[in-house]
Amino acid sequence: MKKHFTLLLFIGLISTNIFAGNLKAYFTFCTFNSPEKGSYIETYLSIVGNSASYKKTAQNTFQSEIEITLIFKQGEEIKKFKKYNLLSPESIDSLASKENFIDQQRISLDEGEYEFQISIKDLNTNEPPFTSVQNLKINYPKDKVNISDIELIESLKKTTDKSILSKSGYDLIPYTSDFYPEDFEKIAFYAEIYNTNKILGAEEGFLISYYIETFENKKPINSYKNFVREKTKDVNVLLKSFSIGNLPSGNYNLVIEARDKKNDILATKRMFFQRSNPKATPLLIHNDYLSSFVASMDKDDLTEYIKCIEPISSNIEIDFAQNQLNGDDEELMRQYFYNFWITRNETEPEAEWNKYKGKVATVQQLFSNQIKKGYSTDRGRVYLKYGPPNTRSQHSSEEGTYPHEIWHYYKIEEFNNKKFIFHDPNLGMNEYGILHSNMPGYFNNPQWKTQLYGKAGRPTDMDSESSGSLREQRTNDRFNNPR
Repeated sequence: MKKHFTLLLFIGLISTNIFAGNLKAYFTFCTFNSPEKGSYIETYLSIVGNSASYKKTAQNTFQSEIEITLIFKQGEEIKKFKKYNLLSPESIDSLASKENFIDQQRISLDEGEYEFQISIKDLNTNEPPFTSVQNLKINYPKDKVNISDIELIESLKKTTDKSILSKSGYDLIPYTSDFYPEDFEKIAFYAEIYNTNKILGAEEGFLISYYIETFENKKPINSYKNFVREKTKDVNVLLKSFSIGNLPSGNYNLVIEARDKKNDILATKRMFFQRSNPKATPLLIHNDYLSSFVASMDKDDLTEYIKCIEPISSNIEIDFAQNQLNGDDEELMRQYFYNFWITRNETEPEAEWNKYKGKVATVQQLFSNQIKKGYSTDRGRVYLKYGPPNTRSQHSSEEGTYPHEIWHYYKIEEFNNKKFIFHDPNLGMNEYGILHSNMPGYFNNPQWKTQLYGKAGRPTDMDSESSGSLREQRTNDRFNNPR
């Protein structure tokens, strides 16, 4: 599976935003297979020109220089290694706005599993390089029809001079993100289908269908479906696009399928993307919401219900929900709430809502205080998103410490052994905020032990991870070895 990465400068950003000094770049990759030369990976890197540092050249122009290192390992053995410097376009004015610049590499790789590492460094600064490591799997079996990764395209033009950007008679400029803001009117993509002639026979007809589906329940959207009829080849090429001007904000998959004459699926490839389009009407999977469980909800209840689902909402859903609450349009609020639950459970959306509503009642009883509803507290949000912890260690009156709790989950999504520590520095207000967690996307605080014991009366050294007292060691043991 390919993944997108954003290499960013801004301190405080989380999730897909990764710190790399003052440099801002976008990186992704795709794998393909050549019948003549075998499998390979293409890497796509886009540098934001104004984020790079520039130095004067011998020609009295200004230019940036970025060092890129790509490493592919199996175990401790390096299978492929590439290190090179990427130069920006030259600028005659040091103060002028700098254009973005892109890089694409093509590296042959045998099929198998790899540890893929990319490092990127601005050579005109003293900032350390940013390094990202992920798993990479290349698998194109010769006895099956299979589909390459889906390359997103920012723009294209007919090839005049063949280059690394050239495919099937076009120069393809890659789009290096999986996020489409509202000013994008189109999603364009390229993919290759392999082995159809070997599996179906020479010059046989088959179908390539492509469509956009909802991410949550994988339901195709009727106005974003199409197909082409093809004859079998070693490699069949798909270069297509959808107009997304009216596609509402949400999480989606772009899907490509190869089907035989009997309409049986031979191969499928999915690619996730996000759309932000606040002006578009929310996507209704069904238009029967007026006869559904939301029809009897009054406006005050609806407002409260929309607020309470925020802990399990995506960022785009949160933004859209806030727009509905600010807009005060009861009809759109009703549509949004119904659509939220039918994307989670198309056959029984009301049952899904009632199950969640029970959890909201639980967190209200356990975690609410005079200021916040239970679902607005840190403990309530974690509980609603991930369920009750497998172990919950509570310490409300331990001498010298703020009241605190340690929560342990055996498994959260694809992650194992994740923990949260909450503490109440207001002493008795039942307002336990997250002090530290080893779950990606949450506050990872190396000084959590020192801050937890700030109540003991000594100065808090923010650079210290622990004072080493037996009391703090005991808390550290509880965190590392929950029971």
